[in-house]
Amino acid sequence: MKKGFTLIELMIVVVIIGILAAIAIPKFSSVKDQAQQVACRSNMRSIGSAEAMYYGKYSAYGNAQALADSKVMENAESLMCPYSKDPYVYNAGTTTYTVSCPAPGGPPDYQHGSVVDGITSWQSER
Repeated sequence: MKKGFTLIELMIVVVIIGILAAIAIPKFSSVKDQAQQVACRSNMRSIGSAEAMYYGKYSAYGNAQALADSKVMENAESLMCPYSKDPYVYNAGTTTYTVSCPAPGGPPDYQHGSVVDGITSWQSER
């Protein structure tokens, strides 16, 4: 009796592996999108924390360049959304500030939110 696999057995194994791959690949891309969204929100939260420290030191909010120049957050100017690779929309005045994710041209679920005076827009979502 010969030992080994028949062509039918090998084809069945290949089909099963193909089905498993077809199920797994979309799941991995979903996880990647979620990770980019979490990273984007983390960046915005970090900028918000830096603003709080800057305000404590200078009694006014600064822009990204002011945060970098004062060494409160040296990479504030270079932070970008992991999805869109665009810098954050950043508006700061003496009494208020806003940091938001632009995500231009992306689907609506890529609008990652904003931080306004330390309050994150996504807090009510989770």
